[in-house]
Amino acid sequence: MIKEFEMEIQVKEMKAIEEITIRTRCSDYRFRLVDAEHGRGVLSGGRLTEEHEAVFVEMIRPTNSATSVSDQLEPGDRAVFLVGSTELRTITTSPITEIVISEAPSTDSDDC
Repeated sequence: MIKEFEMEIQVKEMKAIEEITIRTRCSDYRFRLVDAEHGRGVLSGGRLTEEHEAVFVEMIRPTNSATSVSDQLEPGDRAVFLVGSTELRTITTSPITEIVISEAPSTDSDDC
């Protein structure tokens, strides 16, 4: 089940079973939430060649934005993540063009 949002999302109010696809002009990022309250999850896509533990830190609003401070991620913003488990690095997306929320794929290994 895929829900598309053209407005905004509040990461900390999402369910841990949800995955956010963040599209920019040149890249797609997938952020699968593990702990929505703390913004922790698994990030892939963009310059990342594999999945990495990550924390959604903040969004950067465009300079011409009417709302300079908000906890909602929306098109036009840039998402900032801390990535890695031992050596942390910051990844900042290009301006977001689209946000898609879907149920994260099952990670169960019971399938035979």
